[in-house]
Amino acid sequence: MRPAIVPYRSQAPFCGVRWHLPEVTAPRVRRALDRALAADAQSPAGPRAKLFVHGRPVAPAEAPRVGRAVTGAAHDMFAWGSAVQTHDRTLFRALVTGLEPWFATRGLPQGRVEAEVFFGRYRATPGGIHREACSNLHLVVEGEKAMDFWAGEAWPPPGTAVREDRDPQSGAQEQYLSGLIPRDHRERAESLTAVRGGGFAWEAGTWHVGRSADGPSLALNVAAYGRGPARQGPVLRSWADRFAGEVPGDWLRDYRRHLGSDRSVGELLATLSGLGMRPPRPLGTGGLPTGLAQLEAPVLWHGDGRVLRIAALGGWVQVPDRTGLRDWLAEVLRCPGAGVEVPADCRSVAGWLRGQGALTVRRQA
Repeated sequence: MRPAIVPYRSQAPFCGVRWHLPEVTAPRVRRALDRALAADAQSPAGPRAKLFVHGRPVAPAEAPRVGRAVTGAAHDMFAWGSAVQTHDRTLFRALVTGLEPWFATRGLPQGRVEAEVFFGRYRATPGGIHREACSNLHLVVEGEKAMDFWAGEAWPPPGTAVREDRDPQSGAQEQYLSGLIPRDHRERAESLTAVRGGGFAWEAGTWHVGRSADGPSLALNVAAYGRGPARQGPVLRSWADRFAGEVPGDWLRDYRRHLGSDRSVGELLATLSGLGMRPPRPLGTGGLPTGLAQLEAPVLWHGDGRVLRIAALGGWVQVPDRTGLRDWLAEVLRCPGAGVEVPADCRSVAGWLRGQGALTVRRQA
């Protein structure tokens, strides 16, 4: 079974999902959260991780490793870390591979895309009922988690105070109904529950709160940000049915306008190849491989007759534009489950793709 994320219950603006991403394991996701907490403790920038124990914020620098925190505070602990895809290249590759068809059909936002981890046992997400200027795909990796959603013109109740906030990285709007106790309004919510292999998706601007009261849960969330108010903003869909292969020039121009960016073509391709997520550090060169090549992640390219820019997993390279190289890239992309021989004049590109983690090469039998 290929990696997949599939909605199974649709009730706009939220739904349940089923997912199958073999490399997204509980130990890997917990390690990524540990690294996010450690990086936040050492960074002078804005907070990228949070930890609450018994309802009180705890500085990540003072926190035990997450695995031990479960034992010490299993009844009232909440941990969150953002940009976790930058701490594990295998996790990043698994997300790009699994999310590519998801975003191709639903569209990419104008702002950044980040992977977050939510972990703990808690009656409600700290801050209570809230909404943001990001759509969310929430994958339960371990344990059981519930999500309550409120929608419709009658919500929130008249006179409810709305606390305004801003995402520290993008400045996108966030809103909180801090004066409402979530359990007192659950009868007006639509509640969904999921275990590993399940999860939730909801549009930007949807009021919601998460809970994991019966036991610790671990969830991986992909937040796709707009640039403005806490509601759904413009999205840009694929030129075909994928974010892979040769990218048309007019679509790239639309992409630049969509992002409000002055990035070069290569930088745009690199950003698109990571679906807007910041990548981990590159692995480095992959040598000059021979044998049968097989793709492990989507590859993008765009040529102008002189140079060909190729991107994969957040990086890009520029080489002379050759028809033979384009044909080889298209063949490798067209046959993801089969090995394609690496011609001598394509080995340097194959080596770069292997160094990115987007290609494996095995010897011929």
